[in-house]
Parts: sequence; C-alpha cells; structure tokens
Amino acid sequence: MSDHADSLIARLAPYRKTPGIVAALLISHDGFVVAADAQPGFAADAVAAQVAGAIDMGARLAGELGQSTAKYISLEFDTLNVVLAPFGDELLLALVGEPSALTCEYRLSTTGA
Repeated sequence: MSDHADSLIARLAPYRKTPGIVAALLISHDGFVVAADAQPGFAADAVAAQVAGAIDMGARLAGELGQSTAKYISLEFDTLNVVLAPFGDELLLALVGEPSALTCEYRLSTTGA
C-alpha cells in the first residue's frame, strides 16, 4: 500500500472510532473506493458504485432546482444510515452507521401532516 493510501486510511480512523459507525469510505466521483476503513465483510466496492449513482441523482436534482451540487446527501434506512459529503475537491466521504451513531440533522414530522 502506498504512503498516500495509508495517509487517507489514517484520516478515516477517527470516524470509525465512533461507536456504531460500520464504514468510512473515500470514494472517487466515478464510484471507485480510494480508501476504506470498514467492518470485515462490508461490501465497500458495491456501496461505492451505488454512491456514484446517488451523487449523479443529487446533481441532476440540484440543476432542476437551479442550485450548485448538493453539499451533503443523507439517507436513513431501518438499521443503517448513510451520509455523503465532499472530502476535498476530488473525493467523497461516505459514512455508514447505525441510526444511533449517524443521525440526520433535520427530519420530516409526520404529526399533523
């Protein structure tokens, strides 16, 4: 492994120290894993490929809304949440974690809706 790759993995380590974070990935805009710190068995390559599609969808939606690209994309599932964020100019940070560890800042209220 190169010194550059080791450096990137070291930058992911603090995210994984948070209890409940199962993966911290650095992904290229075309969906390839550049660096990963994840639990054994985590399908980093498959997740990275899907992230590229989510980023593309976010860019298209931003265009329709007359906005620049999305700054953050957050997805909530039953047992895992995902947050996508820029990491420098060339990479995306994808954090995958349990809902207790990785919550969205804003939620839609279903009461009174």
